Amino acid sequence: MKTEKNTKSKKQWLWPVLILILAFTISFGFGILSEISLSRATIFVAILVIMVFVSISILFDMIGLAVASCSIEPFTAMSARKVKGSKQALHLIKKADKVGSICDVIGDVCGILSGAAGASIVAKITIASNGDFKTVLIASLVSAVIAGITIFGKAVFKTIGIKHCNSITLTLARFVNIFTRKG
Repeated sequence: MKTEKNTKSKKQWLWPVLILILAFTISFGFGILSEISLSRATIFVAILVIMVFVSISILFDMIGLAVASCSIEPFTAMSARKVKGSKQALHLIKKADKVGSICDVIGDVCGILSGAAGASIVAKITIASNGDFKTVLIASLVSAVIAGITIFGKAVFKTIGIKHCNSITLTLARFVNIFTRKG
């Protein structure tokens, strides 16, 4: 009886530990890419990197919500009709909590890195100026614009994710299916 409890307790911690490792790995990898691309980049390139990170953050937020919003019935019917990707979609829906966690990790990491990239822009502006009030104003404006675009994008794409959850989930399933072994 105790062994069964210990095994269940260990399994309970396995997923959060895997998510921690995933978050660390993605943060580290994206952080290195961000630092390499931003260390000597112009402000235009830094803005481009920020927009990429914000877009990834918004996209994964939408995907996680879309999968969690899906009902299993349409995909069961599609699977019976042998619609390409429907079996993978069923698997994703059954694991919606894990899909959502992974999407949250990727979205949060990209959100954090977009803020870091914004800080890089602010540092470049601060170095170029004398540290006057305009610099403080510009720094605040950069942070506000990044936050505003991110929040606006997530609000718009969450609505899209809910309204079009089946097509988004099926598209994701078809994409994931490319990387899964047959048989």
